Amino acid sequence: MKKKKVVIQFVEAGMGHIVTAEAIAECLEKKYSDKLEIIRDYVFRDSQDPDLINYEKFSINEVRKANKNKFHLRLQLLMMKIFGARFTLKLSYSTVFKKVRNKLIKHMASQNADMFISTYFMTLHSGVVGKSKKKLNATIVAYNPDHNTHGWWDKKADLFITNNPNATTEAIKIRKMSPDNVATVNFIARQIVLDTNESKAYYRKKYNIPSSKLVVVIADGAYAAARLEEYTDALIQSNKEFTLIPICGKNEKLYQKYCDLKDKTKSNITLIPMPFIAEAPELYKAADVFVTKAGPNAITDCVFMETPILTNFYSGEIEKTSNTLFTETYKCGVYEPNTKKAVELLEKWTIDRTELNEFAKNTTVLNKHKNGAEEIADIIANKLLN
Repeated sequence: MKKKKVVIQFVEAGMGHIVTAEAIAECLEKKYSDKLEIIRDYVFRDSQDPDLINYEKFSINEVRKANKNKFHLRLQLLMMKIFGARFTLKLSYSTVFKKVRNKLIKHMASQNADMFISTYFMTLHSGVVGKSKKKLNATIVAYNPDHNTHGWWDKKADLFITNNPNATTEAIKIRKMSPDNVATVNFIARQIVLDTNESKAYYRKKYNIPSSKLVVVIADGAYAAARLEEYTDALIQSNKEFTLIPICGKNEKLYQKYCDLKDKTKSNITLIPMPFIAEAPELYKAADVFVTKAGPNAITDCVFMETPILTNFYSGEIEKTSNTLFTETYKCGVYEPNTKKAVELLEKWTIDRTELNEFAKNTTVLNKHKNGAEEIADIIANKLLN
């Protein structure tokens, strides 16, 4: 029999959309490659079409702006509340981005797929519109990598998958999605997360990280555009014993800055700057505490490593929800937006780790081996093969 064709759409607008798409692709290949043809489609960057390539660049820049300024995203969300999420969704993609949407639908139609899986609201919307105009004859599926369901997720998806019951409730009761078309799975873990099973000591040895000091990993997501530099610079001035590992992501300028400072810090500070690294979960596991903005996927990956978090920033309602979920509901760490107070807290933990140990204990309620990506693979196979 001819295999059913599943296209998984990869979009970079922050790395969360990419890593969750990869996790789904990995599980589908692992469990169902004998029955399904799985295609990874980097829909914008590999298109060779200037309009589609520029749209992804625009999306990346929007993420960077939101990480630098809370009010950038809040203004957009305010407009959604005033005029309605559905109206602003349709207006944006019927006017400003109409050409991009139409080109994307044409590209999707050329793939003759049985199913499209998206982790980004714009590709989901294009699929829904393409199907409504009878340009696509495929099942349109979305996985929402965030911890809430904002209004730009198109409610007419054939299947909408969330990673927690609160997001599901929001999808059904507030976004008015059909309950029959909404499913809930556990948090998603990529293969690199599943494979990171060694001890803290093992990963500290691998990366030459001293264990005699409090190990603080600092990250802001792929672009290091939020508060990584501010916090790293503040901690470098401390008189306490720290090993600082700023993960500078794709921000090469920032990475070079800390490489130049590496051998110039005081003896109580060990500075180990890192660029973008696929094995970031290994560094999360090596850490005593992970300092980050409230990015949904970085927090989830870190908590799977059973490492406490200190969040210092969130860019809008999506990240605010993630922040609340992990610092207040699960109590895996603490939110402290004030730099001075956060440094004082970290300095306190160099002496007394009782609070950190409690946070670490709370992370163990989340089981990375109950993998949402595997659940999604089973749901997809059941939908296509039965």
